[in-house]
Amino acid sequence: MSPLTPESIRASKANLPPIGSVITKLRRQDLYIQQEQHRYRSPRGFQHWANHLAFAAMIEATLQFIDELEDPIGFWAATTCRWARIVEAPPRFLAPELTEAFRRTPSPHLDEELPQVLPCFRLMLPDGALFTEDGVPIPVVIVADLRVMANWLPPMAHRISGISCVGLALDGSCYLTRHSFAQIGERQPTEEDMSHPAWQWDEQAVHSTNQRMEDLAINALLVQLYQPELLTTGPAAKMPSGKGFSAGSADDTGAVKPQGPVWIGKDFRLDRTTRAPSPGSPSGASASAPRRPHWRRGHWHTVLHGEKRQSRRMQWFQPVYVGLSSAN
Repeated sequence: MSPLTPESIRASKANLPPIGSVITKLRRQDLYIQQEQHRYRSPRGFQHWANHLAFAAMIEATLQFIDELEDPIGFWAATTCRWARIVEAPPRFLAPELTEAFRRTPSPHLDEELPQVLPCFRLMLPDGALFTEDGVPIPVVIVADLRVMANWLPPMAHRISGISCVGLALDGSCYLTRHSFAQIGERQPTEEDMSHPAWQWDEQAVHSTNQRMEDLAINALLVQLYQPELLTTGPAAKMPSGKGFSAGSADDTGAVKPQGPVWIGKDFRLDRTTRAPSPGSPSGASASAPRRPHWRRGHWHTVLHGEKRQSRRMQWFQPVYVGLSSAN
């Protein structure tokens, strides 16, 4: 194989078929996609479920070339897509209002005490929720618990723990960040350049994209663990009739059984009521220099509960819109 250079990358991209044609071909020819495409139906405003499966299959297919490309980010993205397929990672549809609230809630630092009940899920984002630094939409983030993946990963990766977030952009590029458990507060996202030297990218811009992606993914994970009241399941789609739809594995007849979409925050509404700042807050500290109305960021706290308050859980405190006090 010839050395990977910027020139060879540009030449190879010029010879590649358009992404749209690859996705269409996969939907028509990939047996797994044909079986699974009717299991879920994406609500309006989200990437079509079958298109997501095709994008993930396209990324997974690059595993056979990863060693030659020496691309760690590509390896993790392809490996995570394969893991999501093997464990049948379910989609979770993040409602627009909750997406807006998560944008104003930085992801907290997590540790090994995080429950291992969600091995992997596909965070389906509403249209316009996340873009690359070049303005390309990222409609889906695959979120995986590396502790659960440990025995399935190559030996060199067994010591890695944390939450892996892989964003699949519509131009075929992948974004990777890992929320590490190795030490509380430690972060190891891809702003440390893991890519091949031939790739040209804006480190600061990619870091910004990764951080926005991680905030959405970690907040969505924590809500599922600690605030299940925000989860609702919609009605399942009707099974299409005709030939070619009975190759699944969900029931005795062999047909894929449609499942309703699970929403995160479908009925959630972000409270935009203007509140006066408290006297001790930065907003109310000085009457001579009042601040304009603004959003106070949301946050997660560990709270004690249960008998003798010996149990712990995390609780989300929503963003608050703070305005000028009545005295001003």
